[in-house]
Amino acid sequence: MSFADDAEFAAFLGRDHMLLAVTPEAVASAMVGFALPLSPGKELDWLAMAVRRALGISIPNVSDGPERPSNAEFRDELVSLAERATETWIAIFQRSPEADSRLWDEAFNQWEGCNALAAGDDPEFEYNRFRAALAELNWLSSFLGKAVKGTEQQKPNWRAAERKRIRVQRGLYLAPIFEAAFGTVVSANNWPSGVHRAPSAFMDFYQRMVALAFGEQRTPDLSGVLKAVCRMHRQYPTTFADGVIPGL
Repeated sequence: MSFADDAEFAAFLGRDHMLLAVTPEAVASAMVGFALPLSPGKELDWLAMAVRRALGISIPNVSDGPERPSNAEFRDELVSLAERATETWIAIFQRSPEADSRLWDEAFNQWEGCNALAAGDDPEFEYNRFRAALAELNWLSSFLGKAVKGTEQQKPNWRAAERKRIRVQRGLYLAPIFEAAFGTVVSANNWPSGVHRAPSAFMDFYQRMVALAFGEQRTPDLSGVLKAVCRMHRQYPTTFADGVIPGL
């Protein structure tokens, strides 16, 4: 894959195509009534680009997200495969002497050699290939069984926990954008449980941006999610690959 310039490469890394609706015009509309002005040198074009790329990176692959099949579902599939492989191996392994002799005769009839004593040393002798395949089938049934045993047993609420993890990740990606755009550190409070207490500016910004990008108008446990974000951001602030968000 080739790119016309650094900007096109940055757009590819930032997954711009994932959130095409996050435009300067859309961000301007979403930010109407927001409490803080943009810092000097920061414009809506930059904010839209930064938000689009920060949130685009946070979109999980289908195979990794909370909408994927549960471990229990594909574990059942692996159990079935392991059982079928094991049953097949056992059935062939327990073949009768007469069936085994017929297999050897068939292989010898197809073999281009003529000395039966030399057949045992020829890896292309079909009976030898049959025995090697049977050993591989035994390995296959064992491997499938190990995969079954190694499959993590998920908690009943694993999807909710995964969605919260993604929301925290989005907050961590938006935190440096917020601080650069508005010149103030991220913070969160106990809104809406506190009496007459408004959400912090960062909480308001986060909600506006995820509503624009993903249609999430009301994030569950917004206060708890962003308190976790603020703690983690202070310890391990997110950094982006060079060029993905210029000016950050």
